[in-house]
Amino acid sequence: MLRQKAFKVRLCPTAAQATQINKTIGSARYVYNRFLARRQSAYKDEGLTLKYNAMSSELTQAKKDEETIWLKQVDKFALQNSLKDLDRSYQNFFDGLKKGKGQRKAGYPTFHSKRGRKQSYRTNLTNGNIAVLDDRLKLPKLGWIKFRKSQEIQGRIISVVVPQDSVE
Repeated sequence: MLRQKAFKVRLCPTAAQATQINKTIGSARYVYNRFLARRQSAYKDEGLTLKYNAMSSELTQAKKDEETIWLKQVDKFALQNSLKDLDRSYQNFFDGLKKGKGQRKAGYPTFHSKRGRKQSYRTNLTNGNIAVLDDRLKLPKLGWIKFRKSQEIQGRIISVVVPQDSVE
């Protein structure tokens, strides 16, 4: 049986990399909030429920629009994972409704705030876009970032969560 293990490290990005991390976190939050509002209005106006695939194709179109072309500057996996998180939050909410009031799994999805305590984004491994070499971590759109190494990182990397508070 395969075991998954998480490693937590402290990143030491350059000023440009820190700016890119903040842009990616802000873009992921924007996508989550935009599609939460879109999903609420679609249900209210048309009685339709938007699923992940529909939201993903709308995101692709949004990247081509003039007013949201800046979404192309950040990691696409972070934006896709933001949509997956939104879809999962709806699934958890409706699963809780099925179980009954005393056993709710989660509340109704809410908008993410810039002032919230959890500011992060998640990216996935595809075609070697994430790698570890000595005390450096390679991430999409960021390149090689130094990090503080407290233990050897072993195994295969599947995904990386980049929290804002891990940046020095």
